[in-house]
Amino acid sequence: FLKHNRQARGDIHMIDQYLGFNAQKRGGVYVLENAFSGPQVLKSLLEDASVENGRLKGQKIQDRGSFISLDLDYDGKTILFGFTEAESGLPRNPDYSTQMYDEDELLKRMPGHRSYYYSPERTYHVFKAGVDGSGLRQLTDGRWNEFDPVFLPNGRIAFVSERAGGACRCGARPLPSATLFAMMPDGSDIIQLSWHDTNEWHPSVDNHGMIVYTRWDYVDRDSDIAHHLWHCFPDGRDPRSMHGNYPDVRESRPWMEMSVRAVPGSEKYIAVTARHHGQAYGSLIMIDLREKDNRATSQLKRITPETPFGESESLPGVADDVGGKKKKKKDVPSVSSERYGTPWPLGEDYFLCVYDSKCSMYGICLVDSFGNRELIYSDPEIACLDPIPLKPRTRPPV
Repeated sequence: FLKHNRQARGDIHMIDQYLGFNAQKRGGVYVLENAFSGPQVLKSLLEDASVENGRLKGQKIQDRGSFISLDLDYDGKTILFGFTEAESGLPRNPDYSTQMYDEDELLKRMPGHRSYYYSPERTYHVFKAGVDGSGLRQLTDGRWNEFDPVFLPNGRIAFVSERAGGACRCGARPLPSATLFAMMPDGSDIIQLSWHDTNEWHPSVDNHGMIVYTRWDYVDRDSDIAHHLWHCFPDGRDPRSMHGNYPDVRESRPWMEMSVRAVPGSEKYIAVTARHHGQAYGSLIMIDLREKDNRATSQLKRITPETPFGESESLPGVADDVGGKKKKKKDVPSVSSERYGTPWPLGEDYFLCVYDSKCSMYGICLVDSFGNRELIYSDPEIACLDPIPLKPRTRPPV
């Protein structure tokens, strides 16, 4: 698992948590031995590891930047993750010819946003290492944020990158769009998998070998609600919306489904519902696409019903259409919905995830579908993220 604090700039938008200059310079990759019995032993994988190549060659990165989006190879021997040095503010003599925007125009529209400066020291990049911390290598670099790496069954690596050059349609801030790419295990042969023009997040591989991910479908859609489960072939062919893009009432279903993963030995998926104006935390749900979609929640099962769907259920004053009558929701602060994150399914009834009732110092929990929650590990000084069982698992078909 990772140690990683939520970005503190403010929950302006789902995109902001993946901007390296918004991150806190703290965290690392850890293994918890004897997690479920006996005296627990915590090991830092990268405490003594130095980067073997690239711009950071010879440097240690533990607690010198921010770590995000961990993945484990199917043989249980290699990890991928995103890392940023998390430099913020402006460099000396900034070169705006490298940026996606004109400085004068930006300052005219938004005087306080000069800190949106994209450079290698301020963005996330994909790294690779052995599960013992050996062979730490940087696979991508540049002024783009690149994160959410995932091992594909054929040996390549899919990840999310801003390098396509698109821009967020929402608001005037300079926010590049990040979409699906893929590369060889050594970082070579980078190819674009998706030509979508707004953001995509959290690719994983389902039991059929398809890439499943979240897409912000801003094409002829409501701006806030269409962030749901998509799939495509491992080479990017045939991207399709699997459900959720056409709700009859925008408050009748989650506005975002993040961290989607296939349940082992099942046709179902686990996901976390999230706020459009927030981060990738929320309430846990199970998705079953074999059920007929009623343009609401027929394909969803709530795993953590005590936690509402962010914004669609918890924003003060939101109403839904129940029996032809407008019914007001309770005035619950939106942040109360961001309690769970990064679920990893162990089966249809048991899940690892991170949890915090105060939506801050997330610890690792075991949650079941019967209403139980057991704290496995927490650090009072920093939050946890991305718990993954450190063991081999079945490789999906290529």
